[in-house]
Amino acid sequence: MSFYKPLLTTLAAWAMAIGLTLTARPVQAQTPPATDVKAQTVMDDLLHWLNAYKSLTANFRYSVSQSGGKPQSGEGHILLKGRSYRMQIDGTVFLCDGKQLTVYQPDLEEATLQAYDPTQDELNPFLWLANYEKRFRSKYIRLQNQNGGLQDVVDLIPTLAAPFQKIRLFVQHNTHQLDGMELYDTQDRIYSYKISDFVYNPPVKPGDFTFDPAQYPDVLVNDMR
Repeated sequence: MSFYKPLLTTLAAWAMAIGLTLTARPVQAQTPPATDVKAQTVMDDLLHWLNAYKSLTANFRYSVSQSGGKPQSGEGHILLKGRSYRMQIDGTVFLCDGKQLTVYQPDLEEATLQAYDPTQDELNPFLWLANYEKRFRSKYIRLQNQNGGLQDVVDLIPTLAAPFQKIRLFVQHNTHQLDGMELYDTQDRIYSYKISDFVYNPPVKPGDFTFDPAQYPDVLVNDMR
């Protein structure tokens, strides 16, 4: 089974998920120019790396900066298997098994259950790369030194209306592993994500992606299905 058939969908909704809503007017669609062969090679290698695993876990740190404003930061963890994922961001847990999406807030002792909608894949920061050519044009920026190694920098620029100007990817030159990304919105905010501590093919149980109310008797469950 190809693990990351769709992998990384759009960081805009990921930002919304952590309370950093992108409210600016969407960037209008652009006509894709001629293919950037160097960028496409980096993207193909990145997808090959991602598709090599049936499951994966990773930690990430995020920060949001804007000129004149105080930076915000936080951290999270994600477990993925196909379209199923468990993502924790600053205490809030997102669970999706491909049939149901649950947002569990332990501090509020509240959980919201919704029927799965493919458009909600945007909550998952690892669900959009496989089909990136349908939504973005890629542009190779540079090869740079980073922590003693080489790193390819590629921009993904929306070809459809989107609430951001571009997504910048940082990919290890030799291993093709994704190191991080930056999202530039239309209000001059930069959302930065540093990904680390990958674990490949960890053991996964179906219950890792579902919420069982019986195990949380004190939690208020809002069933929106």
